[in-house]
Order: sequence, then C-alpha cells, then structure tokens
Amino acid sequence: MSKEETIRVAMIDDHDLLRKGICDFIRDDDNFEIVFEAENGKLALEKMEQIEVIPDIMVVDINMPVMNGFETAKTLLKKYPQTKVLAFSINDDVQDVVKMLNCGAKGYILKGSAPEELKKAITVLNDGGCYFSAGVAEVAIEYYKQFPQ
Repeated sequence: MSKEETIRVAMIDDHDLLRKGICDFIRDDDNFEIVFEAENGKLALEKMEQIEVIPDIMVVDINMPVMNGFETAKTLLKKYPQTKVLAFSINDDVQDVVKMLNCGAKGYILKGSAPEELKKAITVLNDGGCYFSAGVAEVAIEYYKQFPQ
C-alpha cells in the first residue's frame, strides 16, 4: 500500500459502543477512512445506495438483527463485487467460519483480537490477501484445501 492510498472501510455491527469505538480507532490512523457505519445489513445496503465511493473493505458482524452477516455479505458482494468482506465475530465455531467463507468473506477476525490486528486484517484484504485470526485459521486452511489451485 502506498502512503497516498487510503483504505476505505465500512463498519457494520449492531453493538453501538463497539462499532463507534472501532470507527474512532480506525479514524485515528491516516491510512484508513471510515466511509460509513451501520447497525445491520439492511441499513448498510441502504447506505451503499446513497454513497459515491464504495468501501474497499466491509467489516461485517455475523449476529445482527434485521439482516445477519451471512445475508449481508452475500448481498453486498453480489451488488458490489469490487469490495471485500472481513467477517468480525465473537463466534469461532467451524459452521460460522465456513458459512462466511461460502458467502464470500476473504477474512475472519475474532472480536477478542487485539485492535492492531483489525488494522492488519483490513490491510491484508485490501492488498489482495486473506486474513484469519489464530482461533479460526485452521478452519480456513481446511476450507481452502477443497479448492485446488
């Protein structure tokens, strides 16, 4: 990533305090810009219709009211394939990780991760890679083994 390039991020999570705290944390870094924040997938889709600049990375919680993270990821990526989804959840069970990967997520970070790890995950996805917290990395590796290069 060049110094001039700013990674545009959308934060979608139903916990106001957590979402706003993460947005403030990300805004403090000149390498990132928060395009919008939303408390559920339905609001995120509505905001996507209203903005001119598509976020590079969408950080999406899984367990949300109105429209959960699975539906949100599928719908966002269908309408906006140029963006990338980073799942953001407290859930580390195999079913949720695999389901988010099947919905198109390129990364999965646990909410218990260090704040700097979130920035690292966003940067890795923006640079074309995949990122997984240590607690879900083994699941992701097994998932990707299904797809021969």
